[in-house]
Amino acid sequence: MFERLVAIAHTEPPRVRAMLGALGQELGYSVELLQRLRGLLNPYSRFDFGKLSTLRYAREWQSK
Repeated sequence: MFERLVAIAHTEPPRVRAMLGALGQELGYSVELLQRLRGLLNPYSRFDFGKLSTLRYAREWQSK
């Protein structure tokens, strides 16, 4: 199911893609799958994750 979310992630705003990446990393999905998400993000942008900013990998996924 996560793979399907990654497949359509390009239609979502960058903040959603970043949150999805942090969730995927938290859940232990493959590096290759997460790299596809990371490639869709501008490395200079920062995002407000709201309550999801408490995720362990939120900072790695450009959380403010």
